[in-house]
Amino acid sequence: MKKIIVILVALMLLGSALAESSLVVFFSHAGENYNVGVVEEGNTAKLAKVIAEQTGANLFEIVPVADYPHSYDECLEVATAEQREGARPEYVGDVENWEQVDTVFIGYPIWWGEIPNIVYTFMENHDFAGKTVIPFNTHEGSGQSHSQRDIEKTLPDATVLQGLAVRGATAQNDPDATAKAVSDWLNGLGI
Repeated sequence: MKKIIVILVALMLLGSALAESSLVVFFSHAGENYNVGVVEEGNTAKLAKVIAEQTGANLFEIVPVADYPHSYDECLEVATAEQREGARPEYVGDVENWEQVDTVFIGYPIWWGEIPNIVYTFMENHDFAGKTVIPFNTHEGSGQSHSQRDIEKTLPDATVLQGLAVRGATAQNDPDATAKAVSDWLNGLGI
């Protein structure tokens, strides 16, 4: 019985240590979203919160200094121009105690086959050397696109684990399916 208690305490401490050293960083877009309609909370934000809930990690939202338009077509124009120009939009605030974070879940919508440029701003502004990075994204048909490879290329000194892609409509409208997808993914990663 004593051994069982010791094992349970050790597992609780391990889970606590993972939560304290883990962070869910995400960018999400509220407003008009493709195939979902107008939403108050973006698809990726909903997915990020499920991941944080299941891992106990803290959340950091990448909030742009200049808001993206709420209209889908106008947002498309801005994002396409950013992609074409290689822009690095600024964001508000920053992560506290970054050096203490070991595991970073990093989330984003796939915008026209790409990671939004503001997510690159975040990645380029932080030292990911020695950190474990676990990408996740929402999409409406492109899966991860080539975002996994792009993150590995952008963060060569990090260990990048297999990411998760969830349809935006699922993240927005089916919390049970989203929670199951996250749980299955985390279990597959051994988390």
